[in-house]
Amino acid sequence: MDEFTVTERTRAKRLYNRARYERETVYAILDAGLVCHIGYEIDRQPFVAPTAYWREGNKVYWHGSAASRMLRHQASGAPLCLTVSHLDGFVLARSGFHHSVNYRSVMILVLNVEEFAMVCVVPCSMDIDRGSWRGRR
Repeated sequence: MDEFTVTERTRAKRLYNRARYERETVYAILDAGLVCHIGYEIDRQPFVAPTAYWREGNKVYWHGSAASRMLRHQASGAPLCLTVSHLDGFVLARSGFHHSVNYRSVMILVLNVEEFAMVCVVPCSMDIDRGSWRGRR
């Protein structure tokens, strides 16, 4: 099965037996969503910003304004983290200590934005409202 390379940096540490690295599984989770969260740090202050995203082949693209602090910082080559999560259900137990949630998630660690993804408005808008981009101002 075609898998992503697992490194010390990307290997799940807790409940590692539940982690999956198969491309098919990762792509299914990415393809099921519309909103991701981008984590980054500026001057030792962490930020997490929600934004729209989509996948084309082996690349993930996300929406943003060239004037935003997030994208200006990412353009400098700073590392970032892109996370997608889907809440599938609550697990309620007799003891609150044993309550839990069932979820699927993908965390992508990016060291070089240019090698990993491009930021663009047109394809995202076309994907949501197919073909209507040409008639927009």
